[in-house]
Amino acid sequence: MNRHTGGIITRNSDEERVAALERLGILDSQTNEYFDGVTRLAMTVFGIPGAYISLVDRDRQWLKAAAGFCTPGDSREDSFCNHTIQATDVLVVEDMHEDPRFRDNPMVTGPDQIRFYAGAPMLTRDGFAIGALCIIDRQPRTLDQAQRSKLQGLASLVMSHIELRRAVGHVDAVSGIPNKFQLEADLKEQCAAAEGEERVLLYIDMPDAAKAFEIASVLGIAVYDDLVRSVARRLSTLFRQRATLYHVTDTRFALLSRDSASAGFIAFVHSLDAALQEPLLGLNVPLNLDSFGGIVPFKLCPQSSTDAPRKASAAVNQALIARQRWSTYDPQSDASQQRAFRLLNSVHQSLADNAFHLVYQPKHDVRTGTCHAAEALLRWQHPELGFVSPAEFIPLIEKTALIGPLTDWVVRAAIRQTAAWHRQGHPIKIAINLSAYNFNEPDISARLTATCREFGLETRYVEIECTEGTWMESPGILQAMHDIRASGMSLALDDFGTGYSNFSYLQNVPASVVKVDQSLIRNVHTSARDQRIVRSLIALAHELDYQVVAEGVETAESLGLIREWGCQVAQGYHFAKPLAAEAFIEHVEHASSARLL
Repeated sequence: MNRHTGGIITRNSDEERVAALERLGILDSQTNEYFDGVTRLAMTVFGIPGAYISLVDRDRQWLKAAAGFCTPGDSREDSFCNHTIQATDVLVVEDMHEDPRFRDNPMVTGPDQIRFYAGAPMLTRDGFAIGALCIIDRQPRTLDQAQRSKLQGLASLVMSHIELRRAVGHVDAVSGIPNKFQLEADLKEQCAAAEGEERVLLYIDMPDAAKAFEIASVLGIAVYDDLVRSVARRLSTLFRQRATLYHVTDTRFALLSRDSASAGFIAFVHSLDAALQEPLLGLNVPLNLDSFGGIVPFKLCPQSSTDAPRKASAAVNQALIARQRWSTYDPQSDASQQRAFRLLNSVHQSLADNAFHLVYQPKHDVRTGTCHAAEALLRWQHPELGFVSPAEFIPLIEKTALIGPLTDWVVRAAIRQTAAWHRQGHPIKIAINLSAYNFNEPDISARLTATCREFGLETRYVEIECTEGTWMESPGILQAMHDIRASGMSLALDDFGTGYSNFSYLQNVPASVVKVDQSLIRNVHTSARDQRIVRSLIALAHELDYQVVAEGVETAESLGLIREWGCQVAQGYHFAKPLAAEAFIEHVEHASSARLL
């Protein structure tokens, strides 16, 4: 059934009306200065002591803004506006005591003693009345037609602002709730109104990005969008009256507490674990979703609009890494993440500015003590942070596409230097580390060969090192390894004997060298257990026709043991620390005459 008012069709299907309200993304959102200003303006225009903007949900009335005396309850059944949204025009009740619909209303009989009410319905473009702009008084009043038109005009201004807010990108198109831009605006407005007050911001991934991608891939985008809306409804229900819900991105939502009772709010959050774990039943397939959340208590300040969301993002990332339901913001972890981000952002410029350089770890023949090989090791002297350990920056860079250009730089620098040594009469063999990412590059073998050709270095003087692992079982990677061996380069398995215990892959990997990890070598002269392991690994390597290199040799005792067990090459501080190019050649010349054993 439809009704006409002022040329607009008002619709009275309550389910459709509530759906229209939810699509606007304003329910349970923060108030703002515009809405507060409209209620103050209404008080001034009508010379009345109270005004408010009410949104009417399925079973409650929710105040978006209020000015003057105004304490209407949140029950829809008792609300005056429940009648307004069903009217065809401005609803005016001149004296509540004379109207049987309202004379027994608790807002009339209770301490508020409301006698006069006028409400103008707020209508969407489709004619749904989602709420009302209302004025109230403790005295009976009248409202002439001109005043009624003014009240309806103010209600239309409110509605226009709500719809404009959606049009300019403050509401997510899929979930229909406020987005990150509205969160930023609300934080700014709250700071202006209550600077110094405590709040809590939550970020929650439900589900995490990997699970969301799996759902979208298997069940389709339509189911994925339904999932997002279902999660939004669940969070809205769980946090109703306690926090404002925002849709940040994909399946990440934010919740901003409404008052300064931070400890109580955080305790409430932790009490919801069981409810969050319940399956979503509104989809074609019931889904159990893990959720991961970050909790940030903070005080409202001018920086809150950017600082609190950034910290919430750091906190939820901490929860994802630890695979735990909630993680409270940790400044130390955040500082570590910021440093990591800063390092990654510096890589390209550092390459351009020659902030990276290579050092060379000598590799010695354990029988003669001579040095005819080296491992190229990357070092970084950051222009602002100083020396950055490779143990810190290499794992970071290996997780990104930055490893591609960085490895290209290392390969060119190492081969250029090795070719220069050859021209000086030092036939050094150079070992260069590649990551799993590099072996996935389809032209890696061709590029290595082309670089050797460019600098005039025979490929047999290049050894490519890679850390053993399950990633080697990929057909594409195995082909890249075979191509590298076919070009004349050797292939070494680094960290042999640690981590990846399935030796069956050795049948397919065309390696010619294995490097026993330094964690096994470092204490081999004192640990009977390490002695048994290293001796067995060397024996296994010999059975498979591998050359054996021991890393981390620091004592003469360790060197004596591995020589006795058949290890052919060793490197470590017993011989020398990693050296700059000139110092390395001096070391080579000294080793040739001094037999460093």
